[in-house]
Amino acid sequence: MIRTPLATVLAFSIACALGCDRPTPPSAAVNSSGPAMAPSAAPAAGSVSSAQATAIATGPGTNAPRAAANVTTFDTENVGATPAAFEPVVGDWSIAVAGEAKGLLVDGSKWRSGTPSVDLADQAKRLYGDRYAEFLDGVKTFAFYPLAVARGAAPTGDMRLRVRFYPIAGTVDQAAGIAFGIAPAGSYTGVRANALEDNLLVFTVVKGKRTVLDTVRGVATPSRTWHVLTVEVRGRALTVMVDGAKRFEGKLEATPRGRVGLWSKADSKVLFDDFEVTAL
Repeated sequence: MIRTPLATVLAFSIACALGCDRPTPPSAAVNSSGPAMAPSAAPAAGSVSSAQATAIATGPGTNAPRAAANVTTFDTENVGATPAAFEPVVGDWSIAVAGEAKGLLVDGSKWRSGTPSVDLADQAKRLYGDRYAEFLDGVKTFAFYPLAVARGAAPTGDMRLRVRFYPIAGTVDQAAGIAFGIAPAGSYTGVRANALEDNLLVFTVVKGKRTVLDTVRGVATPSRTWHVLTVEVRGRALTVMVDGAKRFEGKLEATPRGRVGLWSKADSKVLFDDFEVTAL
């Protein structure tokens, strides 16, 4: 497995204290435009196939045509290799097989012993050019929040981001998330589900510090089952769906601009597949 990491990580007790999934006071940067959770119930837990994922991405009962999507799969990559389409800048990421699919695995089992990567500066240069030093300052000491950034040009304008994920293990967390608006300074906005907590979080990370903007409870994503996480960004408007059910609608303080990627937390072991970016 290729190990991509970061600086010395906080001791377990301190890290858990910093990473507790609790919302901040109402002054946080999301202003909900309605109930955080849609009244419709989530679909019964079950495996989500690649074919089903296409319909799920736009929500149940939607017949509107979809915009052209850029979908990243990992079917032709070698198990144990570094992903071709992502820069794993924080944490341990590699190609693996689980849930009868090949995908991108984040393995947080060694997160407490993270060390600086000799390749991190080169990765940051590939992503942000001359501004790579800002990115290093923003992420290099926080192996507590694994992050893999999509290579290529950053998307612009309104977009839909979708990924299938398969929680495998983790005693502290089994978190699967999408990060967007990843800036040269290393800050970003994220949305994540967690198989151990049955909730959905919207948050920001700035200089390694996470601020929870909103929490939606009662969002079950059981372990060892495929799920789909979908994020739609239209200007400042943010909509999040889990397994086809709308779970959050709100407003961000500003329109997110920057790269996109995959996110996890602590000792999570999760497989990601079919990462999709669609211009809206």
